[in-house]
Amino acid sequence: MWGLLTLFISLIVFCYIFKRKKNIIESLNKFERKYRVIDDLYLLPLIKQFINHYVVQCLITKRFSLWYEFESNATNNISNSQIAIKYARLIPGKDFKIDGENSFEIENLTYKELYNCILRMSFILREEFGVKKGDKISMYFMNKPIFIIIWFSLWNLGAIPTFLNYNLTSNPLIHCIKVVESNIVLVDDECEKTFNLTKDQIKFQLPNIKIFLINEIEFMNKLKDSKSPKFRENDKIRDEFIKYWDPAVLVFTSGTTGLPKSAVNSWRKIFMASHLFPRAMHMTKESNIYTAMPLYHGTASILGVLPALIVNGTISIGHKFSLSSYWTQVKLCECNTIQYVGEVCRYLVDSKKTLNEDYCYNKIKLAYGNGLRPDIWMKMKKRFGIFAIGEFYSSSEAPFATTCYEYNGIGIGAIRNNGYLASKFLGFQYKLIAMDSNDETIILRDPINGFCREPKINENGEMIMRILNPKNIKSTFPGYINDDAATYSKIIRDVFKKGDAWVRSDDLMKFDELGCIYFVDRMGDTYRWKSENVSTSEVENQILEFVPNIKNCVIVGAKVKNHEGRAGYALIQTKLNNIEEKDEIKRNELLNKIYDSSIKYLPHFARPVFITFETIEFTDNHKISKKIFRDPILPSGKNGNLKIYYLDSKNKGYSLLDAETYEKISKGEIRL
Repeated sequence: MWGLLTLFISLIVFCYIFKRKKNIIESLNKFERKYRVIDDLYLLPLIKQFINHYVVQCLITKRFSLWYEFESNATNNISNSQIAIKYARLIPGKDFKIDGENSFEIENLTYKELYNCILRMSFILREEFGVKKGDKISMYFMNKPIFIIIWFSLWNLGAIPTFLNYNLTSNPLIHCIKVVESNIVLVDDECEKTFNLTKDQIKFQLPNIKIFLINEIEFMNKLKDSKSPKFRENDKIRDEFIKYWDPAVLVFTSGTTGLPKSAVNSWRKIFMASHLFPRAMHMTKESNIYTAMPLYHGTASILGVLPALIVNGTISIGHKFSLSSYWTQVKLCECNTIQYVGEVCRYLVDSKKTLNEDYCYNKIKLAYGNGLRPDIWMKMKKRFGIFAIGEFYSSSEAPFATTCYEYNGIGIGAIRNNGYLASKFLGFQYKLIAMDSNDETIILRDPINGFCREPKINENGEMIMRILNPKNIKSTFPGYINDDAATYSKIIRDVFKKGDAWVRSDDLMKFDELGCIYFVDRMGDTYRWKSENVSTSEVENQILEFVPNIKNCVIVGAKVKNHEGRAGYALIQTKLNNIEEKDEIKRNELLNKIYDSSIKYLPHFARPVFITFETIEFTDNHKISKKIFRDPILPSGKNGNLKIYYLDSKNKGYSLLDAETYEKISKGEIRL
């Protein structure tokens, strides 16, 4: 009896302890979900890297250039065997639809081979092309290894690479070369035809500029030849007079004034990209990153190539994005990481099963990029067996980036999901500020003290970035090359206290109960389409310049069902006040002129996707109020009777948009 009683009591005590233990475990899980301490602990080594950069590099050695870190990786014990670059080259005469995997040849460069190619290219650039320290060299190139070879050769020489969008022609291209004061332009032979459309204009406006055509095959043969001479610049010459806020790379971003602006990516910024970003994304020397994003864009170059090479990993380059061969290229390059922009993920998720998709299932540890919609996020992980999504937020000119490494359901759709401690630390660098509820382009300030406030949970606010030294703006935010007006227009002062200074992002965000931050929308006169920022003024100026019958033109971004970003939506008023709209022949002639000029003078992502006719009135100060035209409703306007025309690539013109066509567009049956 006593034995049974003892057993009964023991069971009660055991159940009590077990219940308590279970409650403790549940409490710990809730605490970890809210504060994410484990994630914070993983990021602790970044403190050492911060100290190394800001104390050792900035104040003692003053070696800001990433050349030295790349060189260290390229000459270490494993440089002869570790692959630095893989390139999926389509074999001439082969067709993927017919030949499948056999249509590609995978080219490999070890770190040692890449380093030697760079030294040989440095010799050519210096001795044959006359490149010297401080020169700004414009590069008009497709995705291929020689892009990276030239880029790092310029770093070796102390020159500054300028990445041009190979879709640009005419005035935007001339402006890009002119604004950075390039004295040399290097042109990929594959881009020769497009470049030649503007070549005579460039020579006329910039008579002293040197243009060199780079025959890739010929040059790569030279660079791989062990007998070809090499050159490595003297460190003292390379480092002399360089400051950490000086440009390491120049890339271009859409300008609200109508032409691209050259954003300074300083040595400080690319240090962050090469050291802090890969840690946040759990990248290691085992990482093999596949990117088919254009290397002229910071996403692929600064947040793709640099992190891979600095952690001693591999960057695998796709020539350009191909839906049908995407997973085949990933397989052939043996990648475990892929880089995306949101639109690419939508294509992949919505597509039918493609060759080698099953083979790659569960082999991708990380997919990272920006612009991934929440509704696609989990579909992407589930369909392709991807362990983690790494979403980031940055811009070409921004002095920092936010990161979200989602592997456990916390932060789906977010641009930041750091733990409590990391969020507090990063909050010193950037914050959200509340906006006027009636007009979210206007910053809300306290009527008494004039200061801003942070938004409440789930309240929209603009993201701003702290200027560490308000007396020296460019040490934190170098801004745009040779454009102080544009640089300082991004600065806001006296935000939280007298004398402080911050950089505006022009983007609306919000944060949730867990401290995760979510992108809401862009502000002002730019929108994002096909993973590119589009300047409405640039498109308006091109249309008004090359289509003489148009009196006024307004471009806004239109949301398209099941599509990322916003598509270009043009509101047109003709000199005859839209009489052409009622005359089918004249209307089609006008639409054809807009189509022809858009194809000729605008890159594909900036071409108006939709067109309608509208009476456009000016305000009292002779400006057009775009606010009344924002957020157009497809397919037939707010009242359901508006005639809208869409860019019909099949028929090479603009066709009337109806409900049936719009439904096909939303389902992806018609590609915009």
